[in-house]
Amino acid sequence: MAHSDNQENALRAPQVCSHCKSIKKGCDKKLPSCSQCIKRRAICRYGELEEPRRSGSEATTSRAASPLGINQRLASTWGSIPRSLKSRLCPSLRLSLLLMSSLSEVFPSNTLDPRVSQEFTTTDSVMASQVSQIIRVEGKHLEEILLNYFESIHLWLPIISRKRFHDRYTHFQTAPTADFSILLLAMRLITQHPSTDPEMEQDREVLYLATKTLFAQVQAFVPFSLHLVQAGVILSHYEHAHGMIEAAYVTIGTTARMAFAMGLHNKPCSAEVEGSDAWLEDEEALSTWWGLVICDRVISCNPRMNGRPLATRPIRENDYLPLEPEEMDRGGSFSQPMFRYFVSATSLPGVGSFGREAQATYLYDRVRYSIETGESVVCKLYQLGRDLQGLLAAVMEQLDGRWGIYCGATQMLITGLYMLHQSAHGQMPDSDTPANYKQTIEAALSTLTRMVIDISYAFNRESQTFNVDILPPGVAHIVRCAQHHILTAEDFHDQRWLEDFEQLRRMLSYFNRRWVVAGLELHRLNETVEMTMAMHI
Repeated sequence: MAHSDNQENALRAPQVCSHCKSIKKGCDKKLPSCSQCIKRRAICRYGELEEPRRSGSEATTSRAASPLGINQRLASTWGSIPRSLKSRLCPSLRLSLLLMSSLSEVFPSNTLDPRVSQEFTTTDSVMASQVSQIIRVEGKHLEEILLNYFESIHLWLPIISRKRFHDRYTHFQTAPTADFSILLLAMRLITQHPSTDPEMEQDREVLYLATKTLFAQVQAFVPFSLHLVQAGVILSHYEHAHGMIEAAYVTIGTTARMAFAMGLHNKPCSAEVEGSDAWLEDEEALSTWWGLVICDRVISCNPRMNGRPLATRPIRENDYLPLEPEEMDRGGSFSQPMFRYFVSATSLPGVGSFGREAQATYLYDRVRYSIETGESVVCKLYQLGRDLQGLLAAVMEQLDGRWGIYCGATQMLITGLYMLHQSAHGQMPDSDTPANYKQTIEAALSTLTRMVIDISYAFNRESQTFNVDILPPGVAHIVRCAQHHILTAEDFHDQRWLEDFEQLRRMLSYFNRRWVVAGLELHRLNETVEMTMAMHI
């Protein structure tokens, strides 16, 4: 009985609610709503500041100036709820409360006064205010978030021109727009780390739901824009990197439709004077399209996406390579555009990390096309395999211990090689197939597995010197590829095999500090190995 009383007291507010106070009725202070408010079907709110008593004309003026008390009520909605209670609310309710609270600065105190300008009710101002409030609730400063983004995520996802972003952000301070607001919120979302603290994880989940909700909302009110497409690419990467593969598939599809509607899929490299605003706008659009295409292919690497269509068109051999971020933002004097190469020029030396990832995605696309169209992969094995291996060798040479910036290209190439060889291994040979092709393919798969394991050894040796913020989430895919072949080992108690397995686990554990998908892959790997070892007992 004492336990029941303590539990009931823990669910009571420290003071009476504003509704009971206004009607001068006794309040039992129950949470989340008191009995009086439930009985009268009123909105129950705790923690609102009590206004001083007024009389006569002063009270009348006050009611006229703020007839609904909108801003005061909304402002207190989120902050007045104890954190212990928030943690017990379902995500949808927490999201509703957060969005309601985020409107607190939208409405001035004299909302219904016809003499007040209605500019505050535009979609742009409402969305900007909501995003600002959501970020402020977390105790974060926007400038700190943006600096973090450009020093981490931007290194492997360079779809935003820093120069144009800085100019736009400066203009945003006086003339906010809804699409740029959503881009800022998406940048905040992807810079947030997972946490072992359940309450912080709940906050991260609500931030994601708020971003997803406002992203969908804005599309209904404002024209498609490059900022919205960029926000969609960032949001898709976040969903994929945190194991929400179905959500990522839907988001990237929606984002691709916006890009098609804007004509980004046919955007060439710029013919404008290099360094001009028009040139920078064209090049940012091209980089954004490539970021969208690469994200689409990364999502397709997940086994659950087998048989599903891509969101973007096939990569053409005469598609232009994107500029590297330092090339786009180096500024300087105006000049004629530099000569640009096609993505199919995979033997070209000196290509940067973003260009290499585009080339790797192009070759991955060729592998995927050959498999989906039913072409004889065996006939194309040597040519495609040679191209993939050649580019992988070039990337590994450029990598030179700089983990992070070339991970995307490495992931795509290893995944493409695995897909190619596994598909060829399962096909029936024809009259032109060499007699030992099965053995050749198995040797190639073993070599790829050894490469992934060697990468894990090298990574783990240097992991303490890495900045976890700059690491992209692609490692989960190459480990998934390797596990298919490593589990064919004959002796699961061999010391070398056990050490290899432990190195893969350590690498995934490290990446799990930043991206949840690595932890999910680690769990899957442990389960698979346990089941396989049990079958061999």
